[in-house]
Amino acid sequence: MTPETPSFSTSRRWSISFNVLISSLTLFALVLMVNYLAARHFRRFSLSSSAQIELSDLTRRVLGTLTNDVKVIVYFDQHEPLYASVWALLKEYAFRNSHVKVEAVDYEKNPGAANVIKANYKLTADKDLVIFDCNHRIKVVPQSELSELDIQPLISGQSREVRRTHFKGEWLFTSAIFNVTTARTLKASFLRDHGEHSPEDHESEMGYAGFGQILKQNNIQWDYLSLLGTNQVPAGHLLIAAAPVTALSDLELSKIDQFLKDGGRMLVLFNVLNVYKGQKTGLEKILAEWGVEVGRNIVRDKPNSPSASGHDVAISAFGNHPIVNPLYKTRLHLVDPRSIRKISTGPGNADAPNVTELAFTGPAGTVLTDIRGNEVQEHAATDLRTNVCLAVAVEKGKIKNVSADRGTTRIVVVGDSVFLGNHMLNSADNREFAFLAVNWLLDQSELLAIPARPLNEYRLMMTKAQLTSVTWLMLAGMPGSVLLMGLLVWIRRRK
Repeated sequence: MTPETPSFSTSRRWSISFNVLISSLTLFALVLMVNYLAARHFRRFSLSSSAQIELSDLTRRVLGTLTNDVKVIVYFDQHEPLYASVWALLKEYAFRNSHVKVEAVDYEKNPGAANVIKANYKLTADKDLVIFDCNHRIKVVPQSELSELDIQPLISGQSREVRRTHFKGEWLFTSAIFNVTTARTLKASFLRDHGEHSPEDHESEMGYAGFGQILKQNNIQWDYLSLLGTNQVPAGHLLIAAAPVTALSDLELSKIDQFLKDGGRMLVLFNVLNVYKGQKTGLEKILAEWGVEVGRNIVRDKPNSPSASGHDVAISAFGNHPIVNPLYKTRLHLVDPRSIRKISTGPGNADAPNVTELAFTGPAGTVLTDIRGNEVQEHAATDLRTNVCLAVAVEKGKIKNVSADRGTTRIVVVGDSVFLGNHMLNSADNREFAFLAVNWLLDQSELLAIPARPLNEYRLMMTKAQLTSVTWLMLAGMPGSVLLMGLLVWIRRRK
């Protein structure tokens, strides 16, 4: 019998083995190189057009310049509806820049870690919030600020449900990172001595403690300012006139006038107390020189009033300006506002300030001017009914032939002050308006360009009978069909 001849010689077998080894090592090296490059030069993109985590250009720029570590703590009950959106968005931040360190703490599942967080950041009863910490500069974003609410069905009586419509996480998170990583310290001065709202008042509805907290969250240090005596408005400060009740002296008014002409920034709020008392503060005359008319009236808009009394109004019509552009499809909630409108200066006045009307009532807005003491008389035949302007923004660039250190004057005037009080601040989007107005006045416009993202909500409406049918289908129909198919296969094989 002839012995079998091997198919390959020994040298041939060694050659094949060596080639396989080299090929395997080459493939392994290629996989390592691809993973190395992918880890450092990856690109993420959304597969869905409705993705909630596609970052804006502004956020990418802020993250691109981030060099300090920012610790982000998601202090949330993970069963909360907004948790998934918050976590997904912040993970996208971390993917964009490794200096963003995201950590989740569920205070329900892990009370020990939650107590440590509460002690470290001096939290009280607050729950469901996001904490940003960079070198002990801290900003806290509560869940209540993360979404916009649609109150129109509640106003119209169509529903008792308030529904979330937009998610504002990117806007607030990028602002928080910007604030905790920016060394620039800004300052605001609250005018006093005339019955203004107090930022130290936490108790009363008219207190401005909540508004003062907004300033602190934006790294703005505030203090009181009296313009009596030799005091001047400090250059570079934001001057806040929170609804003075009594008249300012000529000396105070002249200092404010000069401050604005020197490129100052000012937030002016009015309310109805002056109207009831028949008094003027003196600020009305200064604002008229800047193209703003402060009405001695009270504005009502009953079709857009959430209350039966009609004293308050929900504003949803806005102009075109960086302050209100992010408030698209949202509302402000004002109480007994006064009209604040642009004074027409006529053509050819190139040196006139740029006045932009910000917020309006609906077409049924009514301007009431017959005010006797604390009573307001309505006259259907003579009262003006129109889209009434309730807030304006003023801007004027550097004045020619004056010192070069004068900057751009910016003023925001609103015909209501109660909407920023402790009771009303969290109603509708009042808090967001305050945030936007303050940042525009202090030229932090980079925080104004991130839109709120719509929240898509899907509902399946079924009758009780339909729900019963679906329940039986899920519990019996689907498992039963699988068992039936198995039985048919068994019977066929038996045959």
